[in-house]
Amino acid sequence: MKNPTIKDVASKAGVSTATVSRYLNSSGYVSKEIQKKISDVIEELDFIPNNVAQSLKRTRTKTIGIVIPDLSNVSFMDTVKAISDIVIAHNYQPIILSSDENLDNENKILDVLVSKRVDGIIIASAGRNEKLLKIHGNGLPIVLMDRDFCNTDDNIIIDSVINDNFTGSYQMINYLISLGHKKIAILCSQQNPVLINDRLRGYINAHEHNGMDVDENYILYGNYKFESGYELTKRLIMQPLKPTAIFSVNNLMALGAVAALNEMNISIPDEMSVCAFGVFKYHPILNPDMTVINQRPVELGIKAAELLINRIKNQKDWVPQKFVFDADIIMRNSCSGPK
Repeated sequence: MKNPTIKDVASKAGVSTATVSRYLNSSGYVSKEIQKKISDVIEELDFIPNNVAQSLKRTRTKTIGIVIPDLSNVSFMDTVKAISDIVIAHNYQPIILSSDENLDNENKILDVLVSKRVDGIIIASAGRNEKLLKIHGNGLPIVLMDRDFCNTDDNIIIDSVINDNFTGSYQMINYLISLGHKKIAILCSQQNPVLINDRLRGYINAHEHNGMDVDENYILYGNYKFESGYELTKRLIMQPLKPTAIFSVNNLMALGAVAALNEMNISIPDEMSVCAFGVFKYHPILNPDMTVINQRPVELGIKAAELLINRIKNQKDWVPQKFVFDADIIMRNSCSGPK
């Protein structure tokens, strides 16, 4: 689909292109009534002001937009610090924003970053966002980080740096099954189906590979938060057939699960095994220390930053790349065979 132009906006709003230009650049008087008309049309058409021509003409701002879904997640903060260290070393200034796993928030953030004429964006997207494709198509370098919604192995459109979500989940469930577990629960989230589909698919495939049925009562959906993991675990324990192991697709929900189990005096791992996708920065304070899939937050950030900077410097000859980090299991003490 052809990206809308300033002429399209002017035509639909019933004004001249010069008026739209004044509005976009805040360079002259435009009545509030006309401003509202233009604003509504821009939103309706999903018009992105800095098209290719503008991008080629403009001077560099030496700024990089970094968009993450959750500033309260320590793993994401480790990733952001790694990105910031790299971009600052290359004389760029990071602009760090959080979408709170909300696509509407993310789109507003993208509008802000585009209006500020950032030189590139690194983003852990809240979902399948078509606006990212349009912005990328208009010439702004983007690296998808941790979540990749538009690439396949055979068709790489936008640069991406991700974990092997499917394999990591698959291996973790196989590990639990090897310990003797047959009733394994998974704590998911419906907020980002692109990310969770791979981790849930690994959970399902591991069951199928081992000739086990998947019990939908053991697949629970929350919202990535500590409180969500806490509530979901309480719900699991109240079921007639409670599980013997819990796998959380992220670290914050796993911590919530641990809190719920501790409150209910359920011993880990003697009465319930618990494991998660994603490392814990302060894991030594957990008792027992948790078995996790290594999400490599620092390496992820370093690679994403290096990829974006190289993309900015070599735009004309750049071929999009996809990097997938192995998701290996870090064995600790939170899992054992069912009693």
